[in-house]
Amino acid sequence: MLSLIYTEVLKLKRNKILWLLPIGGLLPSILNLMIIIGNSKHYAIHWEGAFKNNFMFMTLIMAVALFSLISGYVFSREYTENTVNSLYTYPVDPAKFVFAKLMVIFMMIYVTLIINYGSILGGGLLAIQEPLTGSLLMETVKKQVIVGIMFFALAPVGAFLGVIGKNVIPPIVLGISGVITNIVAINSKYIDVFPWSIPTAYIFREDAEDPRLVCIKAGIILISMFVIFLMGLIKYLKKADVHAGS
Repeated sequence: MLSLIYTEVLKLKRNKILWLLPIGGLLPSILNLMIIIGNSKHYAIHWEGAFKNNFMFMTLIMAVALFSLISGYVFSREYTENTVNSLYTYPVDPAKFVFAKLMVIFMMIYVTLIINYGSILGGGLLAIQEPLTGSLLMETVKKQVIVGIMFFALAPVGAFLGVIGKNVIPPIVLGISGVITNIVAINSKYIDVFPWSIPTAYIFREDAEDPRLVCIKAGIILISMFVIFLMGLIKYLKKADVHAGS
């Protein structure tokens, strides 16, 4: 399994999609820091608000589109680069290839989130006068870790669409649709049931009537999405005709 993961990592070496990781991580924090600098002239900026705004930009828009694209690309590139026929004819269970690719997606998600968190933390230390407490630091790190897990749970959806469509366009459409729906759902009662807005609902669960219920719904929905689409992905790749050229 480790050799398969290493092989998948090597496939992405010098790949242009890797540029999307720092861009996706930096853009929300840069926009947030611009707001912070602009508002600091009029009133005091607090770390809690800065982190929440950063989470909002990331979970509501950037992560939805970017991670859907990444998930679809990692799987669909075997079709677009015409390597699928050789890849899945190896005497290795296709499920192992799926899990190896998912581990690469997992790493890419967290590289993006680490860049995002590090940039808002570094920029905030320069722009925010309020001292940063250790408790808030640990709380936001925990949220960032959980947000990563939530978006990873949705990775099989983009991967499945990429394999079905044999290119990255369906995952891109999924990401754009997710962003649009998120914007619509953000102020509605459905924010904690639409899968791609669940990370945002989790971040702001303190504002809900029952924060614990938000977490329970999130667990049920995201685990179900992960299992259903993962099983569908593996089953599809094991079909005899799945390796036909695009």
